[in-house]
Amino acid sequence: MRLVLKSTGGFTGPAGAQTRTVDTAAAGAADGARLCQLLRDSDFFALPAQLQSSAPQSWDFLYTLMAQADDGQCHTVSYHLDAAPPALRELTAALDARAPD
Repeated sequence: MRLVLKSTGGFTGPAGAQTRTVDTAAAGAADGARLCQLLRDSDFFALPAQLQSSAPQSWDFLYTLMAQADDGQCHTVSYHLDAAPPALRELTAALDARAPD
């Protein structure tokens, strides 16, 4: 599975945009399995394309996560953390902790 997380926002806005790309097969067995499990727990492929905060602020981070499964299934969701399900928030934190591309 290939995961690409893009984040924009905060006080730097578009200038601080970051991207993190992870191939779960190359991430190590335990780490890759954990990321895949979090994706499954969030029911990612059934989520709508947008999960927006009810009252977003200009400094809020907006995340866009694209997941491409090994079988070719691909889905992208743009979201604010406070509108995301808990497993997606945890997945975002795990990906965000990685060094940007």
